[in-house]
Amino acid sequence: MSRAELEAWLRLIDLEFSPGKMRALLRRFGTAEGILSAKPSEWREVPGIREVDVLALERAAQEPAELPAPLMDGRVQLLLESDPRYPAPLRELPDMPIALFVWGELQERDRFAISLVGTRSPTSYGRMVAERLARDLSEAGLTIISGGALGIDSAAHRATLETGGRTIAIIGSGLGRLYPSENRRLFERIATQGAVLSQYPHWAGPDAWRFPVRNQLIAGWGLGTLVVEAPEGSGALITARLAGEYGREVFAVPGNIDNPKAKGCHALIKDGAMLIDSAQDVLNALGIQTQPRERTVQLPVLSEVQERLLNALTLQPQHLDTLARAVQMPVQQVQVELTMLEMMGLARRMPGGTFVRVL
Repeated sequence: MSRAELEAWLRLIDLEFSPGKMRALLRRFGTAEGILSAKPSEWREVPGIREVDVLALERAAQEPAELPAPLMDGRVQLLLESDPRYPAPLRELPDMPIALFVWGELQERDRFAISLVGTRSPTSYGRMVAERLARDLSEAGLTIISGGALGIDSAAHRATLETGGRTIAIIGSGLGRLYPSENRRLFERIATQGAVLSQYPHWAGPDAWRFPVRNQLIAGWGLGTLVVEAPEGSGALITARLAGEYGREVFAVPGNIDNPKAKGCHALIKDGAMLIDSAQDVLNALGIQTQPRERTVQLPVLSEVQERLLNALTLQPQHLDTLARAVQMPVQQVQVELTMLEMMGLARRMPGGTFVRVL
């Protein structure tokens, strides 16, 4: 991305338009630079653009963009929806952000993730359970997604880091105003073993309205959302509700019936969430195929063909012929490459000539 293109995107992101409004502008003008170089009369022709939006665009087009140092030196990347590295689970959902700020690195395997959330003030029992579940699910190969908050979120992130697994924190502020500030060192560790993400402008503060919006990303990314201790009215329940709306699994850990911090989990279970008391319950519900092997943060070195196949494999069995059509390659070649992926512990042959991804 050129400096001029980056500056244009930063100007637009600072406007904090809705994803739908941003997509409408891009459909009309093609690029961020094209949007800002258009005339006010042309902006007014775009569906959904109000007069207040036109005034904001005029200011954005005239004011110089501030390039934060982390974006200049590459520590933080601006990831557009059109980039192949944009999280695949979010790409399939409506109203996801058109751009994300990423501190760290996203990997292909991060599409196989579980979102683990809960209260900011857990009991010692809740913290212990969150750590155990995060550790076991991470060792099974899942990336742990959470919000970087104090309490259950932090416990999940830390336990994952201790196992050498991957974890991603999606925060409710800009990356230039890390929140909570007490977790700065934790965020630094996450960025070396996963990523810290934000959909907000670099210097955006942790305004209360940002967190429910941020929860859409947490709910949408994971194959399921797992709630560990949440009182009634907890933001974790918003994440669980969104996960259900997105067609994701919802899991809840039961607690002491006299503990108010368990009330939210019990309400979820009554509403149909799956009661779980171990990581294996989650793995079984998601149909995860695991294989004992030494866990590493990086995948083995793969050929271009093997990478294409790996991206095509899912947790659901797919026939050899289906995979060959998906990657547009001869069946015989696909069979050879799948055998290589099996030997690397990344794929597994199932009955009926089908294959699944192994985490």
